[in-house]
Amino acid sequence: MRNKNLAWIGIFAMMSIITAPIMQVADAHQRALFTINGKDYLFVIGSLNEPIFVDDKTGVELRAIWPNSTDPTNSNTNGTQPITGLENSLKVEILAGDKNMTSNLQPAYGEVGSYESEIFYPTIPTTLSYRIFGDMNGTNFDATFSCTPEGEQRPPDNSTVEISENVVRKALQGGYGCPEERVGFPEPYVSQYEISQMLNKTTSP
Repeated sequence: MRNKNLAWIGIFAMMSIITAPIMQVADAHQRALFTINGKDYLFVIGSLNEPIFVDDKTGVELRAIWPNSTDPTNSNTNGTQPITGLENSLKVEILAGDKNMTSNLQPAYGEVGSYESEIFYPTIPTTLSYRIFGDMNGTNFDATFSCTPEGEQRPPDNSTVEISENVVRKALQGGYGCPEERVGFPEPYVSQYEISQMLNKTTSP
């Protein structure tokens, strides 16, 4: 019996080790509380498959929530409700320097109130910004969120900011990380972007 109990403890410990990084990754998002036309909305935004690296597959993830009025920036508290149907009214623009691409937001499979952009591949370590825009209950909504190297450790901002007519941001907490360089071993990692640059140099006259 003692050996059996030890075996179960070992399995539980291993599962805790395996699942802990996954839980941390899921939390590496930014939470923004808005009042839009008199109603509170909580948006949780970040990248898929965080942390992300150069040449990794990723995308934008947005969760939209009717918040609990007593704890409005907590997306997991009792009393929250997912907001559905936003695929018909919102889009996302992905920005990096002077480059941009616009994508529809589609409902995430099996996750009510969660939306995902088209998949893309970051080709260099740079700042990614996600601009969510469209119509929210008859009100024009346009807000941009940017990654930071500190990710979830970004200091909170609980100041009230008027974004546009009838759109007020009341809190901004957490964050999501920017694409990072891959670590190569035993040889340095060469990104697809670097390879294309080297090929262009060899073929140019």
